[in-house]
Amino acid sequence: MVEIVDVRDTSPLISWRGIFAGAVAGTAFYFVLMSIGIAAGLSLLSPWPGQSHTWLAASIAAAWTLIATIAWFLIAGFVAARVRPRVADVPPDEVEYRDGLQGFITWGVCVLFATLIVASAESAALRGGYSAVAKFSSTSASPLSRVVSTLAAPPEGKPVTTVQLLSPEEEKTIEAVFMRSFGNEQLSPNDKNLVSSIVAARAGIPQADAQARVDTAYTDAIAALDKAKKATELVGLVTGIGLLIGLVAAWYGGIRGGSSRDTSVLARFRFRAF
Repeated sequence: MVEIVDVRDTSPLISWRGIFAGAVAGTAFYFVLMSIGIAAGLSLLSPWPGQSHTWLAASIAAAWTLIATIAWFLIAGFVAARVRPRVADVPPDEVEYRDGLQGFITWGVCVLFATLIVASAESAALRGGYSAVAKFSSTSASPLSRVVSTLAAPPEGKPVTTVQLLSPEEEKTIEAVFMRSFGNEQLSPNDKNLVSSIVAARAGIPQADAQARVDTAYTDAIAALDKAKKATELVGLVTGIGLLIGLVAAWYGGIRGGSSRDTSVLARFRFRAF
């Protein structure tokens, strides 16, 4: 009689309890670091002339965000692998791979946590501010509001009180004309006549001067849109690179956490009463 023994490894590949524990610990630590970074960044900004260090604050914010992101995923991966049950009769390379995989999945859960938190915050802000938006929608700032608002400025030598400001409907009309004309070097003749007639009537200037203002404003609007586009591209690129670096940190943290677990390294955090 031959006895058949199943020697296949039946231990779980990952531990979801460890993954969620690491994700919670890492995310909490990340928000603590970001709170400290925001406070430090605000200390470098001031509304008083000559007392604000904008470029220094922006540089420190970028560096601190990267450091906080690395620490976030490193701690999450370490905790996730450290609390994962020890696996017996498995080659060391396989154990290391599983620990790294544990960190990788924890990285994904952390990203999901952050996305849900941001989405929930934005949703709450939208619901809470709906009435305010409805009340001030006519005067709310748009990407083109600064450019459009200068079109009705009075000419030199004319008192400001004699010039009527653009109405909310007129501002929306001009912004809509600018938006649909983006991609073209200049406004179409019909659009230019429409906008310049509004500007000429409000500012009390000749049609030719109003057309010159419209051409200048349209050029400024294109430059502002291009600047906003490049800023968005930079934010997306930096965010993607930061998350990829965080993925490496989470994998490494998982390997280090598994090594700490398997070598029975004792925790060195002690609290003593003095």
